[in-house]
Amino acid sequence: MTEPQARELIENYLEGYNLFDVGCMLSCLHPAVVFENIADGSVTLRTDGKAAFEAQATQAIEFFMERNQHMQSFHFEADRAEVGIEYFAITAIDWPNGIKAGTILQLTGQSIFTFRDGLIASIQDIS
Repeated sequence: MTEPQARELIENYLEGYNLFDVGCMLSCLHPAVVFENIADGSVTLRTDGKAAFEAQATQAIEFFMERNQHMQSFHFEADRAEVGIEYFAITAIDWPNGIKAGTILQLTGQSIFTFRDGLIASIQDIS
């Protein structure tokens, strides 16, 4: 995969995420995609395969009234891209961890994407 192809694929994935369009997100993913959310050095969520990703992504829609991931930086090498992410969201419901509906979440982090067969094979969201 070339750098422009990787960047376009990630931009399409992020557009789907920002629009709550799970179908768009899935169109960018390899059938065996692995997704991990990593917070403070610990894996807080992991999905294996496209079906598990779809189930999690569909459920997550209910948590937010608005959400946006914006690419701040992009570094590509071989079949791996490291992307600096600026994240903004407004929660739609009260969360079990005490976060209330209407809470604004803003953070920066990094997402690491790997690619296989012209699709995203893994995503690590690190904050």
